[in-house]
Amino acid sequence: MAIFKVCARSTRRSLAVAAALVLTAFALPARADYADGVYAENHISLETAVRVWRQAAWQADDFLAEVKLGDIYSNSSDGRYYDPIEAYVWYYLAGHNRAGGRGFWDSEGAEVIGARREHARDRQSELLLGFSSQERTDAHDRIVYILSCRGAEGFIRLGRISETHEDAYSEFDEERPYTGARSNEASSRTVMETNDADALTYFHIADSLGNPLGRAYLNPIEARMRADGRGVRIVERQAKNFMYWTPPYEFYPPGNSASGVPLSDECVPGLERQRALILAGAIPPLAVKHAIYFLGFRSRDAIGRYQASLPDEPTGRLTARQLVRAIQTAAVNGDAGSQNTLGVMYAKGLGVVTNYVRSEYWFEKAADQRYPAALYHLGVLYKVGPPGVDQDLHKANDYMTSSALAGFRPTMNQLGALLNAAANQPPHPGQN
Repeated sequence: MAIFKVCARSTRRSLAVAAALVLTAFALPARADYADGVYAENHISLETAVRVWRQAAWQADDFLAEVKLGDIYSNSSDGRYYDPIEAYVWYYLAGHNRAGGRGFWDSEGAEVIGARREHARDRQSELLLGFSSQERTDAHDRIVYILSCRGAEGFIRLGRISETHEDAYSEFDEERPYTGARSNEASSRTVMETNDADALTYFHIADSLGNPLGRAYLNPIEARMRADGRGVRIVERQAKNFMYWTPPYEFYPPGNSASGVPLSDECVPGLERQRALILAGAIPPLAVKHAIYFLGFRSRDAIGRYQASLPDEPTGRLTARQLVRAIQTAAVNGDAGSQNTLGVMYAKGLGVVTNYVRSEYWFEKAADQRYPAALYHLGVLYKVGPPGVDQDLHKANDYMTSSALAGFRPTMNQLGALLNAAANQPPHPGQN
């Protein structure tokens, strides 16, 4: 389906869902912590405990939960969860957790936390020795994704990790690499190599999200780079490009454990993404059905089986997040129809936050497979040139011609009108 029609009935349904979300927003359950996971392990199952610890580590930066996850995923004798990349990720986050900072623990507590902290750092170094270049990249991207899910505070953390200037770090700064230096040697001992351009991007995002520390950290880096002269272009470029930063994944990768137990994505959607999820009901059911079919779920209980694979409760009725995930997963796995659908979703803010850069990316993926509708949509995108995408009439004509030659004949195109009417405001950065 080339475009999505939002009928009045869908709009009313969306508004009703929105009202329900508003009413339930004030009754959210308390976040899990490490002790909840221990209870779950002792009284329910290890799998339940892992889900609890993942939530606690991801959403609350729970130090003990992070170390525990590192231990579980590094245990090669348990094939259900063994995943050295995932183990490294959680050991790294534990090693950079502020739980061991001064003023938070008495001497006894500091000794316990310090021992676990050193354990996490030692294991992190051991795992890194066996990583290939691709595994290092995977670990880096997983860390970036997790921290970006924590909003402005997570971007501050990413910026502090990425900044190269040693003088910016105090003696007890927890973001300083544990070697105590910002050197090439330190960089070789971590997947999170330093880069001031990246630091500028992360601090800009934090600043745009309203965290005053973003600007406080930005100013000295920009001043230093401008003084150098060679960094002026980088400063000016990053001041513009940060608005189009996107996370390294559509969703957290499911992992490769022998048992197939997936790695759950515990990223909490912000208000913008919640609003987008409300509008997910406007996505054509046929597009969702096609995605689930592509993923191999083709029986009568296909939806329930798909839900169980996430793993979620197999209710037989898709939630908005599950619906979006089905299309994202099919797109990531190479289905051209789902790639085109996801491109339209990003252009219209259906299920995902509006982001024209991401829209262009997925249209290009589908166009590479000569998917007719994607060729046309790319033509529309380049003809209009919405925020983040440069207008290019030559490319627009080429893509539209290619779509016509491929037999695409749109009877109605809401996408072009939508892009033309788009406000000259770039998509908000740092959205998952």
